[in-house]
Amino acid sequence: MPISALIADDEASARSRLRKLLTPHDFELVEGDARDGLEALEAIRKARPQVVFLDIEMPGLGGFEVV
Repeated sequence: MPISALIADDEASARSRLRKLLTPHDFELVEGDARDGLEALEAIRKARPQVVFLDIEMPGLGGFEVV
């Protein structure tokens, strides 16, 4: 059974790399990625992922503030 996951990072290259790293594993990425903390909160509330990969320093709210 796949694990639903969200990626939240302000750098597109970091989001892309993490997607590639997760591909061979049993993760089902939720639709879209979050580019900042506010988008992450909205996506978490909407998609209810089981796992969230959060960047620590993002515009608006950082990873710790999202947690």
